[in-house]
Amino acid sequence: MKKKLFLSSFLVITIAFAVNLNFTNASASSPPNTTTGAPADGGGATCTSCHAGTATQTTGIISSDIPGTGFVGGTTYNFTVSMSGASAYGFEMTPQTPTSNVGLGTWIAGTGSSVSGKYIKQSAKKTGANATWTFQWTAPSTATTVTFYGAFNYANNNFNTSGDVIKTSSVTYLANTSSVSENNNIVSVSVFPNPTTDDLYIASNMSFSDGFIYGLDGKLVKTISEQELDSKIISVSELPSGIYYLHISSESNKTYYSKFIKK
Repeated sequence: MKKKLFLSSFLVITIAFAVNLNFTNASASSPPNTTTGAPADGGGATCTSCHAGTATQTTGIISSDIPGTGFVGGTTYNFTVSMSGASAYGFEMTPQTPTSNVGLGTWIAGTGSSVSGKYIKQSAKKTGANATWTFQWTAPSTATTVTFYGAFNYANNNFNTSGDVIKTSSVTYLANTSSVSENNNIVSVSVFPNPTTDDLYIASNMSFSDGFIYGLDGKLVKTISEQELDSKIISVSELPSGIYYLHISSESNKTYYSKFIKK
């Protein structure tokens, strides 16, 4: 009887230990919310709150079929997360803006992923030489820009959190403003001179709360300072020659946009 009791106890302890390892193993289950690195969401926390190491910024992990002309409100697009070079993988993403933690649009989970409010994440880790998740996102009709922030765990699958590599990545997409109207709280604003070499002047009697400049590829290239917004004079001298989109928000929660050329 003592022998059987000892074996039973040993089995229970072994199972409990294995479960605990699986819980703490990198990417073993869905990560907690607010660990995507979004600057307005929990102070930009990433998976390093649970996994040792420092998060490094990278590109090429997030892709979608949103066209270069921008997303259209109410349209559903396909997203892909692609990871390789480790033994196990996990991720979490959220669609926000640099200054607001409000989730924009709606996620639709795919195989191996799950949705928790404004977050989409792996429902279980993937193992092997590489990992891919595909899922969908339905665009909002009241936003002109959306940045997708993500934290990605490249784990060594050693059943604990040591040795994991955390990478962060983000990609920004613009709305197709030719398809939205003033009824959606999105209107045009005049800027001059256009083309310009040094400064843009905003022709408006409105007060603005925040502003951003994006390239044609949808990437954020400049966050406009409070002083520039107050003076309505925006310096673009540091930008390379090209075509850009100016997006500014008024204190009455209207979003204004303008396309300009930097010579």
